[in-house]
Amino acid sequence: MATVINFETIEGKVTPDTREDFAGAIRSLSDGWHRATIEDVRRGYTSTRYKYYFGHVLHTILLTCGKRFQVLDGDTFRPVRDTTEIHNGMKMKYNPVIMQTPFGNFTVPDSSTSLTDKEFINEFEEQIIAEFSEAPFNCEFMSREEYAIFMKNGGRHVVIEPA
Repeated sequence: MATVINFETIEGKVTPDTREDFAGAIRSLSDGWHRATIEDVRRGYTSTRYKYYFGHVLHTILLTCGKRFQVLDGDTFRPVRDTTEIHNGMKMKYNPVIMQTPFGNFTVPDSSTSLTDKEFINEFEEQIIAEFSEAPFNCEFMSREEYAIFMKNGGRHVVIEPA
């Protein structure tokens, strides 16, 4: 069995925000000998950025204006089924690349995992939120902070009474 853990070091020390994951990976090992190979990696993205994006942004788009998204299924168009299908459309619009092939040039969606967290949140996600907040879509989005509080409360809105 292999255990893969990503962690960050600064001045020879594991950073506090990755220390617990690193320690947990070590604690999860069975008794015996192990081999560790540590390599430098480019920090690309964290999976936590997708919780808000898929759980709120795309979910809100699906519920508010999902019927505007159609997928060619055989000979006919059908409505999108889920946020993954909407995400594929968003990548095509907001993260396209041009691929040159022997058969011609094609515009294809690039993987959103190729974006750093900063690029994903500040560019990709913000463009989507900005466009879908306006007419004709008129989606109403919570901020990341509001969504975090919403999820901490079991996905229920909390009414705060004025003092």
